[in-house]
Amino acid sequence: MGWVKLNVVSGFSIARQKAVSGSIIKNEEGNILGSGFRVHHLVGTLALAEAIALLHGVQFASEMGFRYVIAESDSRLVINNINSKEDDYSETRPLTWDLKASTRNFSECRFQFVAREGSSVAHAMAEE
Repeated sequence: MGWVKLNVVSGFSIARQKAVSGSIIKNEEGNILGSGFRVHHLVGTLALAEAIALLHGVQFASEMGFRYVIAESDSRLVINNINSKEDDYSETRPLTWDLKASTRNFSECRFQFVAREGSSVAHAMAEE
């Protein structure tokens, strides 16, 4: 199997300290190979919610056995932290480490920023 694209999104409520995340995996032809949705409690910030969403999406892709993954998120902050060669001192640092460690399960994994419009299906899942 070739490359798959993992698209993740998150929704966040500061009042409830609750986040939801959605992920969808498509093949090169755009066919949906898998999708998931999770609720996360005691999440304090949007940045943490977005990092958690990406981590759970990457773990989902690994569990499904994919080897070549392009992971996309509409969180420029999280994507930049993962792709940076410099030390990450942000609040998402532990999740960034976990994300980098999770990529060992793949032959290759790339992280890309995508504008919210580019993640419409996954975003609709998170809003549900």
